[in-house]
Amino acid sequence: MDRDALDTLALPLSGPQLGMWAGQQLDPDSPSFWTAEAIELNGALDLAALEDAVRETLSACDALHMRYVRHGDEVVQSLDPHRPVVIGRQDYSNCADPWRSAREWMGEDLLRQADLARRPLFASALIRLGADRHLWYLRVHHIALDGFAYLLLIHRVAELYSARIARREAAPARDWSLAPVIAEEAAYRQSARFVDDRKYWSQALSGQGEPVTLGLKCAPGDSSHSQRALLPPAQYAQWQAAARQLGVDWSAWLMAAIFAWMYARSGERDLSIGLLVMNRLGTAALGVPCMAMNVVPLRLRIDPQLGFDSLARAVAAQLRELRPHQRYNYEWLRNDLGLTDSHAQLYGPVVNLMPFDRGFVFEGLGSRAHPISVGSVEDLDITVSPMADGVRFDIEANPQAYDADCLAEHHAALVALLQRVIAEPECRIEVLAGRIDPRIDPQPAVRAA
Repeated sequence: MDRDALDTLALPLSGPQLGMWAGQQLDPDSPSFWTAEAIELNGALDLAALEDAVRETLSACDALHMRYVRHGDEVVQSLDPHRPVVIGRQDYSNCADPWRSAREWMGEDLLRQADLARRPLFASALIRLGADRHLWYLRVHHIALDGFAYLLLIHRVAELYSARIARREAAPARDWSLAPVIAEEAAYRQSARFVDDRKYWSQALSGQGEPVTLGLKCAPGDSSHSQRALLPPAQYAQWQAAARQLGVDWSAWLMAAIFAWMYARSGERDLSIGLLVMNRLGTAALGVPCMAMNVVPLRLRIDPQLGFDSLARAVAAQLRELRPHQRYNYEWLRNDLGLTDSHAQLYGPVVNLMPFDRGFVFEGLGSRAHPISVGSVEDLDITVSPMADGVRFDIEANPQAYDADCLAEHHAALVALLQRVIAEPECRIEVLAGRIDPRIDPQPAVRAA
């Protein structure tokens, strides 16, 4: 099929897209599903070369140019054949605090109303902060991209920009067609594996009550607020060493610490955490910028008399059990349980572990990614991302459920608990729960992200 035919082809929504569509329909005017990142570029920037690289990259991405409409009981997506890419320009270099002015502008931009049927799913701008300091800003609706997809786009922009500056040929353009991703999921839904996965989750979640949260249960607001920190670079190596000591990987060790923190802050034993999973390895989505992530409920009953080491091994076992079934999409699961058309969730905090390399190189420039918005936050979103200059350790909160002081205290308590379980891996959970007062416990040096 040629490209012109593909541009007019109506496709069904994938499971992850359907989840974002359903969430947006609960409050059609809400801007809460916008996500955004800003890439800081320091040095002698060639603005024309960067604009060309951004335009070429964004134009090639099918997922950014979809339009969504309902046909009876079905929602379909079609490509806008014009693939418009508008790149704005902002200049705050003469402001007293250019970064603050740029953040205010980005905050206002994130309040724009989404229209999935008629308006673009993204916006981009080049922002001047000083003679040798710029930002490339990208805002995208979560129905189009997940966090890994952002990274694919950023790498391609850096690749194209660097090739132009170095006057060399760039690598050939990728095929970022969305159709193969949709077709692969359709085949999965007709498979025996799909039936087995549905059965697994039906049994795993039977009898589950209302999930425990650390704040009020309420609908998300139009934005979230954040407590962000960059832990020292050595922290990641310490986590890995502590996990190896217990015979688990660092993700299981970290999830166990979050369960212990939830128990310490709530006093509740039956806990459920949402774990974000990429679901890309071995699939057509591996190299395609799109919305492919899933969230799976990780459910555990805490025994306060056990040591943290036992908790970490229990979490590792639970992760091994659910991993073969993590492709079954959360929106299908909500539908199976009769939770469609509601904000009801099957977990408390959501945890996003990002172990993949987020490094990228713009020729002749220093560069760094700044998270601006993670999108809609129902309760708490915890993001952990090891990077070259430290470990990003952020908590985003639903502002209707957590004020800034409360969020800061939760964040500090979690960082303090991580230090405790490194030093005392066999400490009983009930003892640990009483020893993470963030006002008195030592913490690693933390700087604002």
